[in-house]
Amino acid sequence: MMDKTAFTDAVLEAEPTLYRVAKAMLQSEADCADAAQQAILRAWEQLPSLRSARYFKTWLTRILINECTAILRRRQRLAPYEPALAAAIPAPAPDDHSDLYAALGALEEKYRLPVVLYYWEGFKTREIARLLDLPEGTIKSRLSAARKLLRESLEGACFA
Repeated sequence: MMDKTAFTDAVLEAEPTLYRVAKAMLQSEADCADAAQQAILRAWEQLPSLRSARYFKTWLTRILINECTAILRRRQRLAPYEPALAAAIPAPAPDDHSDLYAALGALEEKYRLPVVLYYWEGFKTREIARLLDLPEGTIKSRLSAARKLLRESLEGACFA
């Protein structure tokens, strides 16, 4: 079992991953922070259920994904999406995001999350499948589809 210091060190090491995964799912800075904090709290409360410290990052990422999903569910209950209102929200400054990040943000979550987990976080397809509770073949096909969508979206950009 991990002690308080080992837990803190492991959380600090996983913090960039938590942020990027939450950002891929939620896209709101405030929601990302809420999800990460709640995931860390739940991880601390459920620490005895962790079978091996070796899998801490994967375990914590799964908890985070559950928290993000809960936030998304609450969003749907609280405020229905209205395109006219969404259009009124100012877009981020052009220099805030690269073309790639904007294209990634435009992907459906089912494609965006595996891309972030695979390419940015270095998870294997087998681990992503376990995290998302999907067959590994589904993860591979979603990665392939996401690459195709990104390629089409980035056509004409300087790095396409």
